This record gives sequence, structure tokens and C-alpha cells, in this order.
Amino acid sequence: MLTNEVKMQRKTKSAELLKHYEEEGDEFIQRIVTADESWLHHYDPESKRQSMEYRHKSSPSPRKFKVVTFVRKVMLTVSGIQKELFIWNF
Repeated sequence: MLTNEVKMQRKTKSAELLKHYEEEGDEFIQRIVTADESWLHHYDPESKRQSMEYRHKSSPSPRKFKVVTFVRKVMLTVSGIQKELFIWNF
């Protein structure tokens, strides 16, 4: 939820940007740099083939342990000018 202070800051900044656009036109829009950040969850379980091991018929079966999967969180940052995307950070 946005506070009244943040709402006022956004309103003021939007008015400034609109004024610049009215003065400079499309050239102003082409100079605007935008960016966005997102958290992505990376999940990489071990496949059955990766966990297989060769055993002789007479050998005892392997002990079963709790499977721990590899999970991590990465941040993706995307920046661009108008239609050209120019930075991807992980």
C-alpha cells in the first residue's frame, strides 16, 4: 500500500515528465531508461537417470535417504531504452 507521501512524489514526478514531453516531444520519450527486477526460483531436482548406479544382482539394494533438491533464488534485472533491451543480470 502506498503512503500519501509516495503518492504525492509520483504525482509530482509524472507532472514533470509530462511537461518535458510537451516541450521536447518524441525525442524525450526515446531517452527514457526503464528497468525492472524480479526474483526467480530455480529448482533443479536430480533425474532418475542421474541417480542410477550400477549394482550386481547379488549386491544389497542401496539405502534410501531423504531426497534433497537444489533450490535457489536469483534476481533478474532487465533494463532498456524504448524498444531495445540491453542489460540482463542474474
